[in-house]
Amino acid sequence: MNKKRIALLLALVLLTTGILVACGGDKKPVEEAAPTETETSTETATEPAEEAAPAEEGVDAVEKFADADTLVVAAPTLNGSYINGFGNSVYDVWGKKLIGNYGYDLGYSTVFSDRNGEFVVNPTVVDGDITSVENADGSKTFTTKIKDGLVWNDGTPITAKDFVFGWMFTTTPEWMLTGANNSASAEQIVGFEEFHDGTTRVFEGVKLIDDNTFELTVKSEKLPYFFELSYVASSPTPLHRYAPNLDVVGNELVVKEGYEITEEDKNELIKAQQYKVDDLQKEYDTELKSYTDDESYEQFNEANIANYEALLADYEAALADENTDPDYAYMLGIYKDLEEAKARLAGYEDGSVALEPLELLMTAAANDIAYSYRFAPDVTCGPYNFVSFGNNMAKFTINDKFVGDFEGKKPTIKNVIIQTVNEKIDVDLALAGTVDFVQGTANGAKIDKALASTDKVSTTSYSRNGYGLFHILNHMGATQYKGVRQAIAYSLDRNEFVQTIAGGYGRVINGAFGINEFEYVERGDEFEEQAINYTLNTDMANASLDTTPYIYEADGTTPWDPAKAIDMYNSDKENFDYWRYDDKGNKLMVVHESGNQEIGEIIAAQIPDNGKKIGMQYIYKPVDFATLLNHFDNPNESDPNAPTVFNMGVGFGAPHDNYYQYHSSQIGVGDNSEHVNDPEVDKITEEARFVSSDNKEAWLDGWLKFNLWYNENLPNIPLYANEYYDIYTNRVKNVNTTPMWDWANIITEMELAN
Repeated sequence: MNKKRIALLLALVLLTTGILVACGGDKKPVEEAAPTETETSTETATEPAEEAAPAEEGVDAVEKFADADTLVVAAPTLNGSYINGFGNSVYDVWGKKLIGNYGYDLGYSTVFSDRNGEFVVNPTVVDGDITSVENADGSKTFTTKIKDGLVWNDGTPITAKDFVFGWMFTTTPEWMLTGANNSASAEQIVGFEEFHDGTTRVFEGVKLIDDNTFELTVKSEKLPYFFELSYVASSPTPLHRYAPNLDVVGNELVVKEGYEITEEDKNELIKAQQYKVDDLQKEYDTELKSYTDDESYEQFNEANIANYEALLADYEAALADENTDPDYAYMLGIYKDLEEAKARLAGYEDGSVALEPLELLMTAAANDIAYSYRFAPDVTCGPYNFVSFGNNMAKFTINDKFVGDFEGKKPTIKNVIIQTVNEKIDVDLALAGTVDFVQGTANGAKIDKALASTDKVSTTSYSRNGYGLFHILNHMGATQYKGVRQAIAYSLDRNEFVQTIAGGYGRVINGAFGINEFEYVERGDEFEEQAINYTLNTDMANASLDTTPYIYEADGTTPWDPAKAIDMYNSDKENFDYWRYDDKGNKLMVVHESGNQEIGEIIAAQIPDNGKKIGMQYIYKPVDFATLLNHFDNPNESDPNAPTVFNMGVGFGAPHDNYYQYHSSQIGVGDNSEHVNDPEVDKITEEARFVSSDNKEAWLDGWLKFNLWYNENLPNIPLYANEYYDIYTNRVKNVNTTPMWDWANIITEMELAN
């Protein structure tokens, strides 16, 4: 798959800092991180923007699956991917939590962030405490002893080897080549670079001691760190399922002693590579169809597509030619990946591509997990087993081998279904008893309806651990300039926007935080005193744009005149055509995609019109949420008409360390999906995180410094923080969700009272 097109989310979700390996999953620090995307992960999860108004039509048409043994949870969208590293919507993360493939205590993580967001050792998994010693070179070695009695859902015992293997598996070059975005999640561990690039199969900082004990050594340059414990948070990965013919010996990943490569192994490699080819073929076909179906892409219409097809014969030359149409180049890049995958498949089949035994087994394992297990995880360790995904729903059933959450609690609800429903009617479906649970509603009208119907539903409210925003690509198009991003913020009445969307349950914010986070609670007043409050203001928008290259008329030399723009707007705004240009004749144009009709209508009514007054052509395009995520995660950098603004929501993982979202080192390998590349914020985020866990004031100083940088530079545009309401039928009991823990985190506490 084209690496530019491999991204973090099909949504949101979510690389932060710690390293965890989720059971049955990969490692990763989260909003959605750890050596797998486990609870200690700092990855951010992507959320669709909240619907502006509910509607009741269609309620009776939705089939009811809730019964005495089944909890049905409503979700706007699902993509059916159940391991970390490939991006999800927040709704698929629910499923990963249920089966233990996300971490937290439900995934037997050694360290997890509790319902208040604090990192603690998991007493269900760890025997005693995690101990540490400082080494002479400044590194620090952490030793963890695992309790006996943990088992996979197939009955196989979980040992320290599964925890060590998790760190190794997602750090291998073979895993990276699948396109997974968490292959660098172990970067804080000694020996990461050499193991990650394939120089050695010995991972110096990860060591198996015995069946119950393992060690992790953190680099000296990564210490101190305020969330130090998150660095070594680990969840098991099933070695016997992922790579049954590999083994871990000390620090080394090896072929099992005495094992000889068989024809079956070669066939498994071929099978796994075929999955990859099929996946790329599907991507190519889907993308090509999207171009041919869109009338705005004349290069791909019936009269001109032959020009593109002619380039396929020598696609490498066409890609190397700077004069190749950008949209053709984009498609040719995907085609190149497809052809290379086909060539490798052919090489495996005829034996012309030879691999060493370890490389062969790892390649087969990585492809199998990325292209098969990911969509049907069979060996897992969480409170529920995966049953199926299809017909707009994901089904799970209780895992009787689960030993318990951090308090030893086991689930009592036999079955869980996550069902895709129209977000406009999700609360109406709860009122009708068709679905049981609607997570995190922010829409004021829906909340009011639920609060007026206490005979049918109950609610739990909490401050959102995240915020609504415009995600912005910072590396391409006009939005690569700070002044353009500021001008967009000055072209929207955010107060009206928030009131329309959230009613009385939201407020405008000017930074990258959740209003419940302790940093904002303690330093929020200081931030607000210094922060820019972006309001609808044409003069300020023009002043911001004057700092960009877009200061000319169409000839590229005559200064653009704001008074002339206002005159033309007032005289004939429908045919307005007085845009700003740079000195090369490039028009100031921004394309904004929205997957939400109601919110999109507010955007379409305000920014394109206000943009005319400042010479900014702002194009709003409604799309489905999956398309939006694809364009955000896999931007077409060669297309000057590509969208670079997307309205969504973001939810923070734990720890919430801005390094992972905004440091340039995390572009392509971490959660910096907006491609922020600024030496100033690199320095700020580095300095902010390297403070000891007992130096709270230093951490708060770094938080404030970052948010003031963010407020000025607007790598994305914050819109609102809000109160979330979980709305659920009255038969659902023991709902104690928090800003940090959603319903899936507390599934072992919830009950159905039928």
